[in-house]
Amino acid sequence: MKGIKKILVPLDFSECSKHAFYYALDIATEGNKEILLLHVIDMDLQDKIADLQLCSKSEAKKLMEKNAKKELDKLRKDAIKKLGKLSIKEIVEDGIPFLNILRKTRELNIDLIVMGSFGTSSPMKRLFFGSTTEKVLRGSKIPVLCIPLPQAIEG
Repeated sequence: MKGIKKILVPLDFSECSKHAFYYALDIATEGNKEILLLHVIDMDLQDKIADLQLCSKSEAKKLMEKNAKKELDKLRKDAIKKLGKLSIKEIVEDGIPFLNILRKTRELNIDLIVMGSFGTSSPMKRLFFGSTTEKVLRGSKIPVLCIPLPQAIEG
């Protein structure tokens, strides 16, 4: 059996994706594992911002890249503070999230994907098109660990 050496954590910065990141950290502490954080700037979102004439598509992309890098840096620093030395790499690129996630798993020889069970897309979009997580689950050739938000137990 092949061991887990590289873990890909796709992030949209929703609470669920951040929870998946911390779950991946727990996995990475056992042994010498590398974590790769991936944020995909959704091309559809860039187009919608441009259509609303809030700013140009290129300006929207620059702002989203800047925000993504800031968020990834916060998560990386938090992880290092909690766990000490840990191999974490950050990737920010634009595209279609599920396609980029699947492509990166092949390009980087990823052994495990750890992602949130749902992200920032609207319920209507998920109903008609499916979630990014669902598309990754269907298209992945490697294990995908799908992490839900923790629920309060009422009793």
